[in-house]
Amino acid sequence: MDRLEREETRPKELNAAYLCVKPTVADDLDSMEDLKRALQYAGHNPTPSFLQKKWGEVSESMTYEKFCIIANELPEMNVDEVATLFMKIFGIPDGRVGENDFKNMLMSGNHNGDLSDADLEYILKEANVTENGLIDCNKLGRVIIQTVNEMKQLSLSKLEERSNLQRINSQTYTKKKQDKNKSESKSNSPKRDNKSKLDIGGWHETRLKGCFYLEKRNVISHQYSMEITEMGPTVVKIHSQSFSRIENNNVDILGYIFRENGDGLRNFIGFTDKFDSDGSYYWQDTLKEGHYLIIPYTSGCRLGERLKEPEDAMELVEKNEKVKLTKEFRKVLEEIFQQVDLDGNGRLNRQEFNLYNWRTSGEEVQDDEWEVVHHNFDVEDDELTLAGFLALHQLEAEDNGGEADDLWMSLEAMGYNRLGAQDQAAPFSLSVHSSVCEPTLFVSGLKSGGLLLDKAVVRSIMENSEAVKIKNMMDLIKYEYVGENRAGIVIQNKAHSKVTIKVDCSNSKNIVTNRPTLNWTVEVAGKSAIVAHQLIPDNENEEWSLSCIETLVK
Repeated sequence: MDRLEREETRPKELNAAYLCVKPTVADDLDSMEDLKRALQYAGHNPTPSFLQKKWGEVSESMTYEKFCIIANELPEMNVDEVATLFMKIFGIPDGRVGENDFKNMLMSGNHNGDLSDADLEYILKEANVTENGLIDCNKLGRVIIQTVNEMKQLSLSKLEERSNLQRINSQTYTKKKQDKNKSESKSNSPKRDNKSKLDIGGWHETRLKGCFYLEKRNVISHQYSMEITEMGPTVVKIHSQSFSRIENNNVDILGYIFRENGDGLRNFIGFTDKFDSDGSYYWQDTLKEGHYLIIPYTSGCRLGERLKEPEDAMELVEKNEKVKLTKEFRKVLEEIFQQVDLDGNGRLNRQEFNLYNWRTSGEEVQDDEWEVVHHNFDVEDDELTLAGFLALHQLEAEDNGGEADDLWMSLEAMGYNRLGAQDQAAPFSLSVHSSVCEPTLFVSGLKSGGLLLDKAVVRSIMENSEAVKIKNMMDLIKYEYVGENRAGIVIQNKAHSKVTIKVDCSNSKNIVTNRPTLNWTVEVAGKSAIVAHQLIPDNENEEWSLSCIETLVK
């Protein structure tokens, strides 16, 4: 890279490195650890003495401009210079040094615990620079420079993703500072996730319903495609709408937003991490025009398998002179109709009816079948009415001679138990608001979020919590997020080989997990991260706390 090209690239690298640590360049670095991380993302490895000296030049914080000045003071080295430096330190002419001498040099002096024996062993193993007890300084130099370039590329990738999908202006910055100041003024007890009052009066709005369903221990839900035709401020809101009639069964709910690129890729851009006064969670930022995917998410802490079926059961059919649906069953069917009427217009269009039929029977509605519905049941504007929906189930009961087995199968598929309570499904509403255009929203499927959602959930926890080494192991890291209404724990394994770790939260107070037990053992594959626990308060009206202990399983 020539000098001119380097001068053009360097400011972008520094900007990207800073934004890996802080949300905007308007936010100051708050600690010497922040400065160290930002410099590392910029491709440097500052010494403790250098950090202490530079941090000593400021009072309590450091501006972005000061960071750039400091970063430019640190020299950039190439592979030959790094290898020459090692050879100069050890006084060797052939570029090879004994492994023990190398370890003693690195571990001598005060490194503030930055590099443990396990860390050093990991570095040498991963770099593959040791042969017959000797370390090749030239090979080690290449590894170091490669790591530097990877850090730069990582920060640039994060900057590119942010610049493509978000716009930060003075208003959003002011709001973030206000949120930060509010949170710092509170106690260290769990806090509501970025609670704020949302003002979107007069904005364009589109709204649809949806539902989570328990499907063989997995959760599926409606997913949504969204189209924005003009760049501008956009809000995505999601709100639980329970019909369960079950006390203390509030299902936690979030929405994850992805941008759909022309090459088929989907980039995660955010999730509904803010809480509005109406009880909904929302995400707000500036979106540019394009196509997006929204996947609703619930942790599964409350939406799980029944421990046992109720002993009693409500009656679905009366068998007198004529077969007739009971009043209680008709009331449940009316609830279901409201839920599957996704656009809320009081009727079921073909897509809505098709999704209901697929959920309850596993079959798509064919053209001739939709024609039968048209000719035999009450339809308005090519859509099935509530009267037609009830009549369809009445006919099903009559065709089965009053036997209710098939009707029960439909109820169970919709998450209802034998008492008519919806304990294995959770309805919700989703809305999109734009200040500049009419957003388009439609259902794209009823399915699992799959690997795409799993990765986004892991990422959202990691980006909103601090990384903590487990047992001083460089390659095993815990991320622990605690909000007011939820918590999440992610275990990241940076090594190539898998590890098994017990994550024990049994000493927590008033808390439930999505796992079968609070003391849960997870297997983490090499070079991966996994959610060990998702947790919510057992009783939202009482105080709760999280206590987590990790133990490596040999």
